[in-house]
Amino acid sequence: MFRYQPLVVQTSFESADSGSGTRAIRNDPWRGPRTRLISLLARNGVLLFCDLFALLMASMFGYLVWADAILHQPVSEYLSLLPLLCLFPLAYAAAGLYPGFGLGAVEMLRRLFYCTSISFLAVAAASFALKAHPTFSRMTFSIAWASALVVVPLCRLLTLSIVKPFRWWSEPTVVFGTSSQARLTIRSLKRAFSLGYAVVGVLCSDGQRLGQTIENIPILGGLELVPELARQGVTTLLAWDDSSVMTQLVQIQTRLRHIVFIREDRLFPVERVKVRNLGGVLGIEFSNELLRRPNQIIKRFIDIVLGTAGLVIALPIVVFCAALIKVASPGPVFFRQQREGLDGRKFKVWKLRTMHADADTRLAELLERDPALRRQWQRSAKLLRDPRLIPVVGTLLRRLSLDELPQLWNVIVGEMSLVGPRPFPDYHLAMLSPDAKKLRSAVRPGLTGLWQIMVRSNGRIEEQERFDTYYVKNWSLWLDLYILARTITVVLMARGAY
Repeated sequence: MFRYQPLVVQTSFESADSGSGTRAIRNDPWRGPRTRLISLLARNGVLLFCDLFALLMASMFGYLVWADAILHQPVSEYLSLLPLLCLFPLAYAAAGLYPGFGLGAVEMLRRLFYCTSISFLAVAAASFALKAHPTFSRMTFSIAWASALVVVPLCRLLTLSIVKPFRWWSEPTVVFGTSSQARLTIRSLKRAFSLGYAVVGVLCSDGQRLGQTIENIPILGGLELVPELARQGVTTLLAWDDSSVMTQLVQIQTRLRHIVFIREDRLFPVERVKVRNLGGVLGIEFSNELLRRPNQIIKRFIDIVLGTAGLVIALPIVVFCAALIKVASPGPVFFRQQREGLDGRKFKVWKLRTMHADADTRLAELLERDPALRRQWQRSAKLLRDPRLIPVVGTLLRRLSLDELPQLWNVIVGEMSLVGPRPFPDYHLAMLSPDAKKLRSAVRPGLTGLWQIMVRSNGRIEEQERFDTYYVKNWSLWLDLYILARTITVVLMARGAY
């Protein structure tokens, strides 16, 4: 039904691959109001089905765990509450979650949390006003509520990851900027699939790049193509701050529904930015969630509760892995190394040993005789095929991150947190810039972090700095919850681990 068709953009130039001055790119054929409406209804319908399905699953879980298993109540007593489920989509729609374009995963998680909680309170009030069955269980209600806070966001993220390849799902978008700016934007959007932008072309003022591609996206021309692109179905422009955009802003605003100005500035947080109207003057407010004492207390409370529960669950796994290590390699089962923590304080980090006992000596000899591996080590402080690893056992533990499980003890005693920048050894810290090291010391190091879920061991030192800096500046409980949820999928897929 919704297939890509060639989008023909008439231009006044001639390129090597199109002597006639006509260039084709692939784009969504949303040429009229009817097809755009169908696409919008399809997107909203998918999300609506996803949310209702997740809410039904959470409600059924609450019923089975308590009302059925403990109170032995028939399901018919709760069927009268089903029509009240319509309150949830109404709340989600009011919060801009349908279709939710331009919302980052953390902001989406925050809105879902508040809307779901408010809707459950509304259902409780409505059931009381409508005089629902007197044996309606408050515990069943509470379990369903708590389950929905987990199931609805997870179901949303799963749905977004499934539908993101379909072109009818995303908003056709063009990027304006230099080649390096466009490349950074496209790569970032590939990671942030919840935003819903599908980049179909790049605009730039450099005519020499015409006909080339950036990250497999064609360079179409300059801003003069905006009217034709809008006619062909493009709705959004992601523009880097440039004077040429300002000179044509009126023309662009009358053609495109969405214009997003981009500026990469690592000095300020971006997650909780608020726009303020200062008497007709645009104001932008940045807030530092890291400085709020209540957030710090809640974060520490979550670390203790989840860390303790996790250690109890992980204990049999740790014992089993320790036995494998003992059989596969002589030497101690656990490995302890001094790392830098909160405020630069040193502590001993616990790990299951995955390397040979003489790993440091092996590494020094290897880097001395192999220039290629030495360059690889200098880029990321890691080796793609690390010869120091214990064969099979060490590789498996690293792939599944099971060697990190003993660090749950570091979390419980307050030396680490469940989420934060990973604690690096001194030789790794020496590769970071002074500003990056100072920022890292402002929070407890984490069992998992933003870098681990985005690029994991595949990233360079620069990417590690970028993601760790972003985490510290944009720290919030919502970001922590998002990272924890993504960590589960990343570990199960063993992506980027070695």
